Amino acid sequence: MTFTRIVRLLWSGCDVQKSMAKYFLEGNQTLEKWISIEEILKLKISNCLFLPKELRAVLSSLVKPIGIRIRHIIVCLYSNDYLPSHFMSILSWTLLGTIDAKKTAETVLKDDNLPIDKRYEIACTYCLEDEILMLWKELPETNENDYLNLRGPIYALRYFPIYWTYYMRVELNRLDRKIREEYHLRTNCYCIGTLHACITFNQSGVEYFVGKMSVEEKERYFQSYFLTMECRVRTDSLGVHSNFSCDIIYFLLSQMNENQRTSVFEKYSYDILKNFLKFPYGGIFLQVERSISKYLTVDQMKALKKQYKKKSKYFFKTFDRN
Repeated sequence: MTFTRIVRLLWSGCDVQKSMAKYFLEGNQTLEKWISIEEILKLKISNCLFLPKELRAVLSSLVKPIGIRIRHIIVCLYSNDYLPSHFMSILSWTLLGTIDAKKTAETVLKDDNLPIDKRYEIACTYCLEDEILMLWKELPETNENDYLNLRGPIYALRYFPIYWTYYMRVELNRLDRKIREEYHLRTNCYCIGTLHACITFNQSGVEYFVGKMSVEEKERYFQSYFLTMECRVRTDSLGVHSNFSCDIIYFLLSQMNENQRTSVFEKYSYDILKNFLKFPYGGIFLQVERSISKYLTVDQMKALKKQYKKKSKYFFKTFDRN
């Protein structure tokens, strides 16, 4: 975790924060411009000649995955016209080395410079029930009606504030009817909420909506998520999905019973393990691999061993077990 902290400190440097603020506030947020910020950090690391070459390589390799998480949370929480000067100090980090989006959102909600509707949307997005209740009392009725009367396909709308507005008005049955009419399926607001949360890499949302599902709904969702997992990775041209999917996979596995996990491992063990080679789950790789190695083919074991050896310098363990 020491290496992770070092790279986080580099991302918090004054010059880097200024570059990030310019990037977020100028509105033209191209991938090329973000990569140029990453290159500034990598250059700083490569110029630290007093550090061993291998250590510089390890630190440089962490710049991108940590930066992707910083970029994602800022895009989710702030708009193009406002970003506080101390935004890096607002971020809360987990022991694993990821950003705790829920705690970070709770801190952001204390910023009175954000309009009430923006704070309400943030609270809804991260399913902060206490804050939603408090902000609901301040939300103008016109905003309530806006969320209730939004037109267009539900999948294209800001689903989380829509859901919570129906929730606060005790009208979730009405939202369910609207969803069934649009999708022509026997689904409900919890299932749609889970789908939206996964699409937007919102683990707080996944945890909330999965918790609301029935046993049968969870069973169907677990199977469908892992069935489409590899397809999502293949269509992820920017590599964003692969950096967040492991968060959701780890959570979903923790929610399954033994029979459900066995069913998933039998079909998708190789794809699951590939995800745990991503930052910051490399240290957990062996723990997961021990549980599901019996479902791997010889060729899959060889491929994983090869990939793990390339990355093991970050995890300080070896793949082979005696």
